[in-house]
Amino acid sequence: MHGKYVWKLLPGVLTLAVGVSIWTVAVSAEQTAEVQNSQSPEPPQSGASDVDHPITPKPGSPYADDAIKHYNHAVELHQSGFLNQAIGEYKAAIEADDRLEEAYSNLGLIYAAQRNYTKAIDVFNKALALRPARPTTLNGLGTVLYAKGKVKEAMEKWQQTVEADPSFAPAYYNIGNAFENEKDDQAAIDAYAKALKVNPSMSDAYYRIGSIYSRDKHLAQALLLLSRAVQLSPGAEFVHDAKKQISTLEIQLSTKDDEETQMPMKVIAPADNLNDAAKQQNK
Repeated sequence: MHGKYVWKLLPGVLTLAVGVSIWTVAVSAEQTAEVQNSQSPEPPQSGASDVDHPITPKPGSPYADDAIKHYNHAVELHQSGFLNQAIGEYKAAIEADDRLEEAYSNLGLIYAAQRNYTKAIDVFNKALALRPARPTTLNGLGTVLYAKGKVKEAMEKWQQTVEADPSFAPAYYNIGNAFENEKDDQAAIDAYAKALKVNPSMSDAYYRIGSIYSRDKHLAQALLLLSRAVQLSPGAEFVHDAKKQISTLEIQLSTKDDEETQMPMKVIAPADNLNDAAKQQNK
């Protein structure tokens, strides 16, 4: 059962799709992000979550019972928005069993949400030391590195993410954001398209491609994509800007149609008339 962990950025900026959820033991999740039209990404902030219930300890569990107890309590606090209390419980879980890599990963989420990037990087790396190929942790570390301006390192983590899981749409989306921020619109479109290939409901990607097409004056395509984005996520933060763009595009397309209708048509004379006119001109 999958859930979401939605991370939002400040108004007027690109949003990175963090793609990391509050972990319950042995459960992964994928998320999508709300986006805003802009040029420079800002650090992600904590948002709502919808994840599976904490697990019940049982014989044969790979982790100590006390670690799972503290961890599950931390997840509940994390989901409820009590981040500082959740930090304490995640740390207690790690103290009880330092193999609990899910606790390190979730702790990274909270530190990133609080913009404590040094600590976020430290615990994400500890999680990856225990499980190097976890896509959500790799992607989460990428977003923190990008927020610190380490674009190359972030891109490497996102590339590792899709190598570990080719169906991990948020990483493709983040790669698209990075390319768009570097003004490489075609590379951005290609990355967003990959995100949509594996997640056709990713409204943010439709919005980003639509915005690029709008800037490039591909009016009809932009209108279609932006309308699709709004249809998929009518409550998203990008909707206000998307609707504004849609309104402008509709006016531009209407004006263009009127101009084409009023434009004098060049009537080509029948071939015989053209030949006669040529003969008269040669006399």
